[in-house]
Amino acid sequence: MDGYPNPATTRFVDYPASYHNGAGSLAFADGHSAIHKWRDARTMPPIVVSLPLDVPSPNNPDVVWLQDHSPHQ
Repeated sequence: MDGYPNPATTRFVDYPASYHNGAGSLAFADGHSAIHKWRDARTMPPIVVSLPLDVPSPNNPDVVWLQDHSPHQ
């Protein structure tokens, strides 16, 4: 959770899927699932053979949403 809780330093280590009309589905260890509509275009780069990893994405509300809905220490 690089950048948590400072949104100015957030980064994507790997991009979430956005195949569902700009949304991604997530499954959680407690058995529930969620579909979330991504809000920032940086979360949905064009699909290519190989996307870069560990990309800075400062102030991205989607990274903040993922951080808020994931366990962190």
